[in-house]
Amino acid sequence: MVFTLLMTEMITFIFLILPLPFKWRRGMLNFMATSKIMGHVQYSMKIVFIFVFILFLDSLKRVMRVEEKYENVHNPTAHTTSTLAASRFYAQRNMYLTGFTLFLSLILNRTFVLILDLLKSEERMEVIKKQAAQQSKEYERVSESEKKLQKELKDLNDIVSSHSSVAKDLENLKKQAAQQQKEYLRMADENNAMEMKLMGGKSESRKDI
Repeated sequence: MVFTLLMTEMITFIFLILPLPFKWRRGMLNFMATSKIMGHVQYSMKIVFIFVFILFLDSLKRVMRVEEKYENVHNPTAHTTSTLAASRFYAQRNMYLTGFTLFLSLILNRTFVLILDLLKSEERMEVIKKQAAQQSKEYERVSESEKKLQKELKDLNDIVSSHSSVAKDLENLKKQAAQQQKEYLRMADENNAMEMKLMGGKSESRKDI
């Protein structure tokens, strides 16, 4: 039973470290972490590992006992030596088997936790990348809007400047028109004065005749 458990742990460990696609690994680990069935399996495995730990302590005690017997034997016969050697071999085999099973269970549990944390970190990284991409798009949109507003503002400034130049031209035209009107009135007054002088001269000449 312990050997079967050890082989199962080895196969599971190899399956965990295989370079599977991210989606497959995430689905498998999420199922193992959230499934009620896997919860019952993990609870049962904890009980089994407690039993294996008891077997490890028993095998360790047997190894110490066999070693003590092996050292205390005086003038051993061939049968006694072979019996003690077989007992020591079986005790050591059981100790190594249960010890490696417990050790691999710890490694397997820690590897599962680390891979699960790694997958959660990768998921958070994907979310951060999506948020960064959205923020980048939003920044580009705001930048384009700012460029459009700057262009519109420049166009408005050009229009205002053109209107101001037109207003200046109109003001100059008004001044020129006013000056021309003054000049026209002045010339008209001079013309009237000259006409009046001419008419006065003609009337005096008639009187003399």
